[in-house]
Amino acid sequence: MDSERSKKGRLIPLKTTLEVEARDRVIDVYIASIPLRQASNALNTVRRLIPNDGGLDLQHLRRFSKPSHVPLHVQATIASVKSPASGTENAESEAGELLLVVGSVESISKETIIESLCSVHTPSAIIITQVPLLAPTSQEQATRFSSQYWPTVYKKSNPFGPHPSLISRAEEELAYEAPKWMALAVAVAQETRAAGTGEEIGVVVLRRHDGIATPVAVAGDMRWLNWPRFKTGNPAAHAVLRAIAMVADGLRRRKEDAQLAAATSATGLFRDEPRGELEQCDSVAGDDGYLCHDLEIYCTHEPCVMCAMAIVHSRFGRAVFGRRMPRTGGLCADGELGHGLFWRKELNWTLFAWQWNNENEDSTAQKGDEDLHA
Repeated sequence: MDSERSKKGRLIPLKTTLEVEARDRVIDVYIASIPLRQASNALNTVRRLIPNDGGLDLQHLRRFSKPSHVPLHVQATIASVKSPASGTENAESEAGELLLVVGSVESISKETIIESLCSVHTPSAIIITQVPLLAPTSQEQATRFSSQYWPTVYKKSNPFGPHPSLISRAEEELAYEAPKWMALAVAVAQETRAAGTGEEIGVVVLRRHDGIATPVAVAGDMRWLNWPRFKTGNPAAHAVLRAIAMVADGLRRRKEDAQLAAATSATGLFRDEPRGELEQCDSVAGDDGYLCHDLEIYCTHEPCVMCAMAIVHSRFGRAVFGRRMPRTGGLCADGELGHGLFWRKELNWTLFAWQWNNENEDSTAQKGDEDLHA
């Protein structure tokens, strides 16, 4: 089953703005070569000198490391500054030394380090090297940090976004049916384009209960409806906004009153009455009104900034899109805009978000204008 599923595509969790930032931020620190027997005393001395590491969180770094376990450029720098020693003494020193991360160069001076550690043991070498400032968010990133900078630990957590275990559990629930819902979004997008009412963009909104997902809204883009002849198009009638409007209480009331529905279907701001054969609305909106608590949204394209904010404010729990829109998309943190709106601590809501990567299928999710606002 897994191999069959992988042929259809895979979910790629989005990186938050802080995760993207964490990739490249480094600081300069002092490294001291300390005798193994004096390692504990040296560390206690350093902690008295720099309480709480000067306000930095360095817990993701190996505080001590064997010289053979650090990157080659650090080994070379240590070797180049070591004091001359006789062959026997040098060999014993190499076998019985550890490298200690003392602290950032902003928090202490080299002279102070030497003066303070002399009470323990004069370091055979003190160098400056770069280390990652922020903790890694995956084992792969920790491995890269370890080979490039300094031995780094991944603690199976994510201080800059949703916890990996939560993402993993959600993916297990989503992955099997993701091709089905993305295919429906693509189909309604194609229907919309064929009718000439909007861009080739489609959205499916799902409610999941006891592990079973059912669609509550299927919508295509309607920004060009009757445009330009009757001038009833609306540049804000994006598929995402139409789907949200379909979920809202107002739509449910219009469905219950056929006369009112007929009167408002042509003038609704987002053209939110279902049109075409594939569009649908089985509104289950309750006391939440327009809010979309516990709902999932599938989009053929990464939503634009307007639609991304609408997804956030509508309280969706999960979002999946097909094609990245680097120039216009609002969800990704590593696009040209870099908004990462799905997970921003300063916003009033956060949600899980993925790109559905389907390289084996030629679909709407893989096509389109790079400057299109989806």
